[in-house]
This record gives sequence, C-alpha cells and structure tokens, in this order.
Amino acid sequence: MPKLIPISACGGLLVLFSSAVFSETVIVNLEEPNADGAYTGIANLRGWAVAESGIAAVEIDIDGNYAFDVPMGGSRGDVGKAYPDFPDADASGFSMAYNYKGLAPGEYVFTARAISNDGSIATQNATVKVDRFLSSYVGDSSQVNTSTVSEVLLTDATFTLKGLTVEGRQWDVVMGFDTATQGFEITDIAAVGASDTGAACPSTSWSSGDYTFEQDGIARQFRVRLPAGYSADQAYPLIVLFHGWGGDQGEFLDNVTVQSQSDQRGYVLVAPLGLGREEPGNRFSSWSFQGSTTGLDGDGLNATVKDDTNAICDDDRTADYTYPSCEGIAQNGCAWTQCSVDDVAFAAALVQEVSANACIDSDRVYAVGGSNGGMFVWDLGRDERSAGVFTAVAPILGLPHRGYLDPPISEGGMPVISITGSRDRTVPPGEWGQDSFTTTSDGDVYYYASASAITKVWAEAQGCDTTVPAAPIDIGSSSMECRGWSYCQSDSQWPPVVDCRGDMGHVYNLSASWPLILDFFEQL
Repeated sequence: MPKLIPISACGGLLVLFSSAVFSETVIVNLEEPNADGAYTGIANLRGWAVAESGIAAVEIDIDGNYAFDVPMGGSRGDVGKAYPDFPDADASGFSMAYNYKGLAPGEYVFTARAISNDGSIATQNATVKVDRFLSSYVGDSSQVNTSTVSEVLLTDATFTLKGLTVEGRQWDVVMGFDTATQGFEITDIAAVGASDTGAACPSTSWSSGDYTFEQDGIARQFRVRLPAGYSADQAYPLIVLFHGWGGDQGEFLDNVTVQSQSDQRGYVLVAPLGLGREEPGNRFSSWSFQGSTTGLDGDGLNATVKDDTNAICDDDRTADYTYPSCEGIAQNGCAWTQCSVDDVAFAAALVQEVSANACIDSDRVYAVGGSNGGMFVWDLGRDERSAGVFTAVAPILGLPHRGYLDPPISEGGMPVISITGSRDRTVPPGEWGQDSFTTTSDGDVYYYASASAITKVWAEAQGCDTTVPAAPIDIGSSSMECRGWSYCQSDSQWPPVVDCRGDMGHVYNLSASWPLILDFFEQL
C-alpha cells in the first residue's frame, strides 16, 4: 500500500500523494463531502485526481467498503495550472450527484481512491454525518404537516422549524442558506416525540448475530444484521431473506453488495435457515410452498396420484427428492421440500420475534427469496397470516409451480418485483408475454408458471391495465430489462408489479439485482 504524505501545492490546493514502488506521484483531493459536514439529501460528491501516468479510475469506499466509481473528466483549469506536467490535469475533475439520504442516520467515512494507469494509489478520507427522515424518499407531500410546528427560530443564515411532522413523527429541522444553490437547504434533522408509523421500539435491542426461537418444538435458526449506525430509538425497514434449496443464512448476508447497499440505505436484514431432510438438520434446507410438498400442480389437485400430467414434474424423468417428513403428504415422486412445519406461519412469527427485539417499521417489512426461497415468497402474499405482515416481495429466480396462479389476497394486491434469468435452465421464465408453463431442462423436468403469467395476475390485483402487453420500464440498468403495466391503483413511481430479466442463468447476480430490489422497495 503506498504511503500517504500531505503536501501543499501552488494555488492553495491541499493534496495527498503516494510514494509507490514506481516512485510515481498520485494526488487526490476529495472536495465534497466536506470533512465533518452534515448531509440530509442529494448533494455533490466531487474532487480531482492526477498522476504521472494518468488516472485510470476514482473509486469511493464508505466505511471501508467499496461503493462505486465516480465519473471523471471534469474541467479543472486550476489543477491544470498547478500540475502542467501531469496528463489531463486540466480535465482531472470527478463529480456526481449522490443521494446521502439513502444512508441510515449516523457517521460515515467516505474514502476517495485514485488509481493511476500504472497501478499506484492515493486516498483521502472525509468523515461526515448523515441525517434524514424515517424513509430515504418521502414521495407523498401529505406526509409533511407544518401545522404542528411549535416554534420558528431565526439566525442570520438559518431558521429552525421545531416540531415539523414528517411521516407521522415530529422533527426539529434546520434550514440553512447554501451559496452553491442560492437557496435554503436542510442542514440538520433531529427526531423529537414518538413515531406512529408502525414503529415498535423495544427497550433493549439485539446486536448483529445468530439467534434461535422455537416453532412446533423445533429450534429455528436465523441470523440478524443491523445496519451501520443502528439506533434503538429509530424505526428501520426490515428485509427477511429466504435462501435457495440447500442454502444457508450466508447466501445473501455474505455478499459484499448486499452488505454495503443495506448499510448505506439503513435496512435490518434477517436470514433464517430452512429445514432439511434430517430435521432439524441443515441438509438440503428448503422452504415449502404450493405444490412442493404434495407434488401436485395447481391444475390437477384432485387428479389421479400417479398421473404426471397433474404433477409438478415428469416423475419418470426427475429424481425423487421427497423428504422423510413428507411421508403421507407427498402424492408422487415430484415432492421436493420439507413438511415438518408451516413455513408461512414461521415467516410471520419470525417478523414478530425480530420486531420484539429490534426497532422495526412495521409498514416497511419486505421478503426477498432466491430460487426455492423465491418460489416461497409468492405464497406470503397469498396467505392471510402473512399478507398483512409483508409490504412487498422480491423473488429472484423463483416462480410458482404450474397452475398456481393465485393473486395476492389483500385488497389492492401486493407489490412484487420478479427477477429471472433469460438463460436459466432450472427455473426458466419463458418468453415475454408467454402464458403457458415452462419446463426445466437441467437434468430434472419440473414445470413452472411463466414469469409473464404470474406477474400479469398480480398486476391485475393492483388494478393495472393488463389488456395490453407489459411495456419496458427505464430502471437505469444495462444488465436488466424490466417491464410492467400502466394505470395501476398504486401511486408509486414504478408500476407496483415489475417483471425483470437479466441475460444470465440460474445465478442471483446480486451486484445488479440487489440495488434494483432496494430501489423498488423505496419507491413504493
């Protein structure tokens, strides 16, 4: 690692350079965010960087975790005059708009890392404070109530609104004049009073770690991850993560993108462990959903047991994965998940357990599942025990078995973003607009509802106009194509039911899918 040495340069520019093994000078200056500054919304992230061999990239870390690259090439005549012998010094600026309110309230260390074309590195840090309201995005102006303001305090360049109500909670909000924008911006937010947004804040709180609780005589295991800067007196959104068949609690939680993005946006994450063949062991841990325990599809529940045309698979061409716990329940050799407990009841009980031990906003409880876990989360919207618990679901590579096209039971439906792989042979989504079922081609032969068929049914429950095909949605992603329907009852920015597909096989691609899922949750 190059040694960082502060120096002063002409023009009053304070810089950092590194003495690497190449004896190359690399200089980076992070101008915004300002050290010890406070940020409450969208603001600049900018600076400049030069190197003797030229700059290849400028990366940003947040609390030591890589977050993103910053676009480069901004005009900087002052730097060009100070460093005329450095390549492209007059175009050395890097800049972007950054949504600081996407982070949970607290202190963060932003690190700008300049990487030269020869591989040398220089860094500069800025420790900043982030304040925000409960949500990272307040999309409804009716959530702001100025009638509760008890006092307005005035100074030369600021004014403070005491007791402003936003999202049902009162805040003291400081507005300061910003010379860059020539207007007033929020410079400080402090919560006062209690929340009525569905927050349940226990007197004590868990820390991140592994926990258990008992269901039907079985100790159920789960892992909790609290966001950086977690405070026991503020309500946080919760995401319950359901792993794929044979997976475990680390399937999502060990992913760097999941960790960094969830910390930045302030999510509590909970990853339970499914039950396996040797209950309560972990072998082939699974989640049970419609058809997976009986082996019967939704088109032939009352059909002859051995008739594979009414099964979720071709029994003759598919291995028998039937769990011992499903003896007497499995109707053929297609059954492939556990029958020890009711997983829907477990999911609802788990949210209750977490809410009793961490400060959770009950209006923002979400479920994300991968593969088998993704198939399961569709059922959370179709069961009265869980439909009122979860706000929205996001299945990744998970579709219901053939014939199970039930809509969510709640009036007005349940939002869902479905992410599948166009080259997935294990759970193929089918073609865009395909209504017929799809068939696995990875060695076993299982039947699944197509992605278009199930999302169309869920969109109809949202009052969307499904008489026309789903239309492309600009989500700002080059690796995912998303489509949805218009004229829905929801007032969200995106359609409340979104069908997204990536050019990938049976892989989660969390570097692209996870930020997309969080964006979807936050605009509901």
